[in-house]
Amino acid sequence: MAGRSQDRSLREELTCAICCELFSEPVMLDCMHHFCKACIQGYWESCARVPSCPQCRCEFPSRAFRTHYLLSGLVEKVRRCGSAEHRHKMQKHLEDALQARQKEMENFLRRKRAAQEDICGLTKVSGELNFKIHAEFARLHQILEEEERAVLAELGEKEEQSLAQLNGDVHRLEEGMSVLQRDIERIEQILSKMEEVSLLEVESLDIKPSVHVKPQPAFDLEHYRDSCSGPLQYIFWRQMLRSICPAPAPLTFDPESAHPNLVFSRDLTAVTERNRAQPVPISPQRFRQCVNVLASRTFDSGQHYWEVWVGSKTKWDLGVAAEAVDRAAKVKLSPENGYWTLRLRNRTEYWATATPWVRLTPRRPPRKVGVFLDCQEGTVTFFDAGDMSHLFTFHQVSAERYCPFFSTCFSDGRDNMEPMRLCHLAL
Repeated sequence: MAGRSQDRSLREELTCAICCELFSEPVMLDCMHHFCKACIQGYWESCARVPSCPQCRCEFPSRAFRTHYLLSGLVEKVRRCGSAEHRHKMQKHLEDALQARQKEMENFLRRKRAAQEDICGLTKVSGELNFKIHAEFARLHQILEEEERAVLAELGEKEEQSLAQLNGDVHRLEEGMSVLQRDIERIEQILSKMEEVSLLEVESLDIKPSVHVKPQPAFDLEHYRDSCSGPLQYIFWRQMLRSICPAPAPLTFDPESAHPNLVFSRDLTAVTERNRAQPVPISPQRFRQCVNVLASRTFDSGQHYWEVWVGSKTKWDLGVAAEAVDRAAKVKLSPENGYWTLRLRNRTEYWATATPWVRLTPRRPPRKVGVFLDCQEGTVTFFDAGDMSHLFTFHQVSAERYCPFFSTCFSDGRDNMEPMRLCHLAL
């Protein structure tokens, strides 16, 4: 009722005292009274005497007035708001706004649930990692207690930071939901009292989205797990070489598997590509299309770790291959074809040859790469062996037997001539 009363009062203020209708081309006299232009002109023409104001009888020296454009716009707005079509349009606009808010609320709820699931997963994985770290430290417990506390503190800090980020996401979503709820209640209240609300109040109502919570990147729980996994004893205690497990495997290259363009050092720990093929026996075990070579050892169980020196080579491939790969064919290095590898191209482009490929951004160009094969878990993990920072992990790795895999790539004149070396650690 209050809204309609305000509408009537406003219409009275905008009604011409001569024609008793809403102003048409409203003009203002010097006495500040307003009339329709045609009405005041007609009034003055009907009066023989000096022009005056029909309301206050103030007389004027001439028939002068000023067009009131602001009042004209207000009258037009009131006239337009009074139509049933406009009322229906405004109601539809409010209903659309309500529906948009409700959809946004559903979106926030879904994102909140996802963040809460990540929190649960993060807590679970952190517990698993704590247990694994304790188990690894048990063998070095007496001399490494201080280091153990430091590592667990770092893990706790990572967990705390990740939890703070995720809880922050939840908090921001809850704040956004609170604002949306207030908007929804306000719009629902106006819709429920549509007959009583002033049309101008509805017209001026700001129903643009009042809140936006920027979506955050999905929490990568696997990356969190992988960054704290791997050959933990070796990562934490390289100085305790005789106590670590797995011990770095003292690999050598297998010339029987090597492409004819590859030449090896006498101890079979360094390999280089040459422009001219070497005279070698033809064998189904030999790579014929690409300058690839395998190690002389294969694995079918347990955990195994080795390091490969790549130095300043401009391109290379290395990792793990299934023993049964087709060595005569030129195939794409991918898990589907039995390869789990990292590669360098154009000096600075590091890729994990997953499906699809994953671009890597190591903190610095790795000069020595560590490869960790866990046959039981079905994972192949790569590290920058300089500081043991995690590069990438392949999951769901499966084959009957696994072979360490290497490709020097072509030398391109002298640009990529540096040998690829297998690193042996003296225990």
